Amino acid sequence: MKITILGARGSIPTDGTEFSEFGGGTSCFLVETDSQAVFLDAGSGLLHAPDTGDKPVSFLITHSHVDHIMGIPLSPLFLSGKRVDIYLKTRNGLNAAGQLSALMNPPLWPVGLDIYPCEPVFHDTEFPFALGNIKVSGMEANHPGGSTVYRLDHEGKTLVYATDHEHTEEKQKELAEFAHNADLILYDAQYTDEEYQRMKGYGHSTVAEGLRVLNESGAKRMVFVHHDPRHNDEMLKAMEKQLGTDRALFARAGDVIEL
Repeated sequence: MKITILGARGSIPTDGTEFSEFGGGTSCFLVETDSQAVFLDAGSGLLHAPDTGDKPVSFLITHSHVDHIMGIPLSPLFLSGKRVDIYLKTRNGLNAAGQLSALMNPPLWPVGLDIYPCEPVFHDTEFPFALGNIKVSGMEANHPGGSTVYRLDHEGKTLVYATDHEHTEEKQKELAEFAHNADLILYDAQYTDEEYQRMKGYGHSTVAEGLRVLNESGAKRMVFVHHDPRHNDEMLKAMEKQLGTDRALFARAGDVIEL
């Protein structure tokens, strides 16, 4: 698997030279194999997606908070004539089509997704399922309104995407088991320990809790994602220097990771 970081910012896009190294685009990661192109979330980072050629295109959406789907309206993929499979769990009585339509309809957006030239095919997430020879599993994150943690297994390699997840004792144990021996975990570390004390209940986690999952799961590597929009390059680099391990780092938009 090849993972391209297209956007790793949380909550809202950022702009300016002080955010240039880690990027300002919101959550979007492209996972590619020889036969599949799978996007994890569709935040504003989606606008930086490379051409995926003739590969089937799928989206695994964790949840439909705006920062995770805001790249769809202007994405070249959705402006093309390609089939696009979208997986998103039914929440608040709305299926995938209903949730996306809540954003992509007047007055929030001038047209609905049915106007676009692509061929969207919507799926509820019932685990496990397969995208070609990628096995997709899931667990529920701890986040207001709900969110999905995804696990992708392909030819002996495992990627876990755990964003918009707030740690509790029970959930960290469940996540460590879910991510057992993963090759890579993308983990939400939006807050510092000090910030978290003010932000409990907002649905995000910390570096310390991520490192706990890394160690308890036996995973090989961790990349921290969902950077707080107030955390600039200088702050993120300082936090990275304090990690004390070469098994973890902070996501930088444009980086490519090979598993």
